Amino acid sequence: MKFSFKLGLKNLLIFVILPTLAAAPNYCLGLHFSVFEDKFECPDIHNSLDCARSLESELSDQIKYIRRIQPGHLAITLNGGRSLTYTDVLPANNPAEHIAYSAIDQITDNLLLIHQQFWEAHAYILLDLSNGSELPIAGYPLLSPHGGYLFVAEQDLDAGFNENALQVYQLSENTLDLLYELKPENWGPDQAYWTTENTVSFTKKQLNPNYFSNKNQPFYIETKTVLSIAPDSQGVNIQYFD
Repeated sequence: MKFSFKLGLKNLLIFVILPTLAAAPNYCLGLHFSVFEDKFECPDIHNSLDCARSLESELSDQIKYIRRIQPGHLAITLNGGRSLTYTDVLPANNPAEHIAYSAIDQITDNLLLIHQQFWEAHAYILLDLSNGSELPIAGYPLLSPHGGYLFVAEQDLDAGFNENALQVYQLSENTLDLLYELKPENWGPDQAYWTTENTVSFTKKQLNPNYFSNKNQPFYIETKTVLSIAPDSQGVNIQYFD
């Protein structure tokens, strides 16, 4: 697949830095690590890296081209038989350089989602299994009902380790084109889902600036939002409903 650019937490995540974790990465603590229902979710795991490794273990039981050859080495066999290896980097004297790789979801037959866990933030890569090409994306991707689009979303209002982001990609047989991108500073998407092949519903979530002066107000302001992709895929429109 050719990656090209043609621009035209269901639950509150809690980030905690504890003195007792000084010798270990400050991975985010929570149960739900994406804005999509049942995606990157581990009901009994409160650590994002542990959750990613748990999802990888489940995935490797279903598809045999993913395997751990050593604890810090993830091996992936591409469609043509060539193997790629992702190796964790965890220097004891420089936590800021920590990075750990996990394969957490198969998005399409040819697209595998790789999660990168850093000391505080995280990131995602789409790996094309047909040729080994990689595409960094801004959040977790959700495939549309008929497979024509990816809606990518990330929300980190609490800690600010990651940028809030929305992206829309169009998928065709050999390409993945970026149709739309937005990185809002003071709000992020939440509770997102496809309602049709061309429409995504999500909650626009932002901190309430009046909360600290009036505790009777909600901590967050939430606005129902609909993102619509034009039938010809030449435009994206966002509507907010108060």
